[in-house]
Amino acid sequence: MRKIIKITAFLLLFVTLFLVSCEKEEKHSLNNLDDLAVIATHEETTSAPESEAQGKKRVAITFDDGPHNVYTKRIVDELEKYGFHATFFVVGNRIDGGTYNGSSALKYAYEKGNEIGIHGYTHKAYYNKCSDEVYDSELKNTEKAIKNVIKNADVRLMRPVGGHITSERVQQSKYSVILWNVDPEDWKYKYSSGDSDEAAAQKVETIVSGVMENVSEGSIILMHDIYESTADAVCIILERLFEEGYEVVTVSELLGENRASGKKYSCG
Repeated sequence: MRKIIKITAFLLLFVTLFLVSCEKEEKHSLNNLDDLAVIATHEETTSAPESEAQGKKRVAITFDDGPHNVYTKRIVDELEKYGFHATFFVVGNRIDGGTYNGSSALKYAYEKGNEIGIHGYTHKAYYNKCSDEVYDSELKNTEKAIKNVIKNADVRLMRPVGGHITSERVQQSKYSVILWNVDPEDWKYKYSSGDSDEAAAQKVETIVSGVMENVSEGSIILMHDIYESTADAVCIILERLFEEGYEVVTVSELLGENRASGKKYSCG
């Protein structure tokens, strides 16, 4: 009888030790899985795309009053050097074969991946003062002029002339109304026939400084693609933005899912 009891006790001790050993092994295995999960997460983070790893800062450069057959195309070519894109707010009667012969420049900008928005048809109406009839005509005729050149254009943005528009018209608009928060006032520094080389260079540097001293991540920059001085300045601005780690994108890319019709944006 005592022998049976001893055998039974021995078996119980053996089973107990076996179960404890299995439990420890199971915990060790789970800990290994946790370690692997941490390693996998770390590897995924460190192998992020290069653009994310570099922490690119996004800004939008916008151009009003064109398109211009020479300067718009030159600006588009400069953007393309860096893989950048911009948004062009165009004047309808400059697309329709009037001043600046802009239709080919409009098509060129669009085909290179740039965004097209509405500025106005005549550039003479302020949207906080004009009649409803004039307001509707300015927008509809500009969109029509765009679509006469770019059949599948999806026009979603509008910039009011001078930035002037009533809150009621913003709210009722089918477009997103885009203002700005960096303005180098490049139109003030266009070349004149009497400029010396030194004076012209100073004008360009003033435009460049007006951008670079005020730009930050998320900025919307206002410029005008109808001036040679602006085109010259853009060449320098894009190079400096690139060197400082900025990426120039369209307004819609900058705003992303936040962009909506009937709202006004300035990023200010």
